Amino acid sequence: MKHLLIFFILTFGYSQVTLTQEQADNIAKNIQELQIKADSLAVSDSLKFVEIGLLNEKLNLTEKELELANKKTKLVKPSWYENKWLYFGYGAVLSYAVTTLINQAGDVFNIFD
Repeated sequence: MKHLLIFFILTFGYSQVTLTQEQADNIAKNIQELQIKADSLAVSDSLKFVEIGLLNEKLNLTEKELELANKKTKLVKPSWYENKWLYFGYGAVLSYAVTTLINQAGDVFNIFD
């Protein structure tokens, strides 16, 4: 067991990797680029969070508007006496009454004979 521990210590201790200055600079540039990308993703995520909040608020307002429109429809709904067929019937009866009145007046005065 003691020999195994010494083996691992020596293996990890002597296995360092030495980088050239150019490789170190490239790694530093990559790290900076990744940090910038991470920051931009964080900003993008926060903007998406705000957008989701605004869309939820808009959805709630639209649902309230729909409820109000339904209530308005019930309030503005025409009554039974505001029916187009009743108006047609009123017109037909009035036309018949006027025609009958003219015929009776014509018979009284003998205008059309």
